Amino acid sequence: MITLITGIFISIVLAILGILINHYKYYKLIAGYNRATEEIKKQYDIQGLAEHIGNGLVTLGVLLIFSVVSHYYGFYSWFKVFFGLFIFIALVIIIGTRKFMPARRNMRTSSAVDAQHPFLYWLLSSSAYKAIENGTRQWLQVCKKCGHKQDYWEAGGVRGGGIGEPVKLQLCENCQKLRMHKIRRKTESEFI
Repeated sequence: MITLITGIFISIVLAILGILINHYKYYKLIAGYNRATEEIKKQYDIQGLAEHIGNGLVTLGVLLIFSVVSHYYGFYSWFKVFFGLFIFIALVIIIGTRKFMPARRNMRTSSAVDAQHPFLYWLLSSSAYKAIENGTRQWLQVCKKCGHKQDYWEAGGVRGGGIGEPVKLQLCENCQKLRMHKIRRKTESEFI
């Protein structure tokens, strides 16, 4: 019974915090933003961040209620589902907040290359993203039919620190057909 009451209390607190942040603009409840200087605060997408965190906290509150109620009444398989969703949504909230923060928003966003890797762009810090890009740019994708070469990063691939030269089925920019491509390291002359 104590677990049920505690779970419902925490759920209500999460939901109230989410509503305060999202609908009543209590931005001072957002860690990091509340202690930032005014200059840094201007760089945040604060409406997007508040909506993301607020909706996420309300969702966590609802999932927590379902989790504790299903556990209390002995529906353990449902408890596992709801608690698993709770953990997943919590991770999504934590990782997703990065795209509203200043360092993420100041990163190159208009580049066509970034459009090839939106998930990495969303998920990683700018330094990690740049490191993966630099590692992948050391590789080429070469069509085995026509010999067309393309930077592997620009082709949408990700490869860093890999060994060997795999062969993959890819769309050839030149042939405009699915062709086998060899993925290999660039030679010194190909870095230009």
